[in-house]
Amino acid sequence: MTRSIVLIHAVRSSRTMWKGQRRRLRERGYQVIAPDLPGHGRRHDEPFTLEGALATIDAAVAACEEPPLLVGLSLGGYLTVHWAGTHPGRLAGVVAADCTIVPGPAMARLYGLWLTMKDWLPGDSDARVARSFARRHTRKAAKRYYGGGRAHGVVSAVVRAVGSFDLLADVTRIDVPITFVNGEHDPFRRHEALFLEAARDGELVILQDAGHISNLSRPKRFAKILHRCAGQAVSA
Repeated sequence: MTRSIVLIHAVRSSRTMWKGQRRRLRERGYQVIAPDLPGHGRRHDEPFTLEGALATIDAAVAACEEPPLLVGLSLGGYLTVHWAGTHPGRLAGVVAADCTIVPGPAMARLYGLWLTMKDWLPGDSDARVARSFARRHTRKAAKRYYGGGRAHGVVSAVVRAVGSFDLLADVTRIDVPITFVNGEHDPFRRHEALFLEAARDGELVILQDAGHISNLSRPKRFAKILHRCAGQAVSA
């Protein structure tokens, strides 16, 4: 098992999206580190780069008291899988949430175009986006997702980064247990069977009645999954 957990957030969000999990896990005695990625949250004035994002994960893992459970969701999940696959021997376990779709350059560009077009729509202000998120989840969820502000100017760089990954190859190289967590209604579930097949030691958990940002759809259940995965992680 491990008592250290690192949490990597989704695109345009920040470390604040993990507030519920951080509190619950710390109450159980875990060391929890949830950094902001470049271009997000308290680092909003920095450009997002793949090198900077991976360095952020590297620093968070290095700051842990023992090899941690590395957890990422959506963009954070892609980065987590890639980092874990290229840094053997440094983790106790991996949780990759809401990211089991093989993006490829073309699909990543389409996703980026969709996000960019939303920015051009009239009235697509930060307040409107937060209200829309609250309607799909809750006001508390929206406050946590955008608690560090809504990151701007990161989409193109994020798309280039994610589109460059060979995620299934990264999964095959991960040398610790990996748990894929998907919301039942998450459209990013498309290739979950391929990810599970590629893993040396993998499992798939589906959160019922949850969407793409499953840690905010079902915060208590998500925290319980992390607690269980940390307990089952490889000991140092």
